[in-house]
Amino acid sequence: MKEFIIKLKLDKPNDVGFLRRSVAYIIDWYIGVVLASLPLIIIYMINNDNVTIIPQNIEIFKYPLNIIVGLLSFMVAVFYYVLVPMYIYEGQTLGKKIASLKIMSNDNLKASRRQVFIRQFVVILLLEGSLFTASDMLHQLLNAFTGVNLTKVYSSIGLFITVISIALVILLKSRRALHDIIADTKVVKYIPQSKLATV
Repeated sequence: MKEFIIKLKLDKPNDVGFLRRSVAYIIDWYIGVVLASLPLIIIYMINNDNVTIIPQNIEIFKYPLNIIVGLLSFMVAVFYYVLVPMYIYEGQTLGKKIASLKIMSNDNLKASRRQVFIRQFVVILLLEGSLFTASDMLHQLLNAFTGVNLTKVYSSIGLFITVISIALVILLKSRRALHDIIADTKVVKYIPQSKLATV
């Protein structure tokens, strides 16, 4: 543990500010909410007339439609949070692209797909998860499959891990969150070469 802490302290400083990361996060959070909600909204509107309010809960559907809607919502969110930075924007979600940020390997190389998967899916969606609609859909699916209300416990654990991540970004000079430490990544300022050539 002591060696691990020393290694973290020896990480190179990173000039990406908390505000810039927060802006990227807010954009991604909003896009994620909209995208993950689409299957639920569309299927609910198809089955109901004169809809004014749609609860973001798969319990409004009967079995097995609740499972189908939950899976569709979760898959759409996985596409945005995991597959977009893995295959489309290579290290960037749309929020990171707008904020000129990119996920890189901690050794300043391009982040591998494995690193992006661990960071985005395993740690952010599955472990931290309490701030994403996608994770909420996962919690609801677990409730539907098991019949046990795991949402409160799962959300509390996720919130605790998220608070640790935020504290690390603020306290560490490397500005690495817990998901970056586990995946051996970091978030850096990124301006594509094509933009640099026009400046």
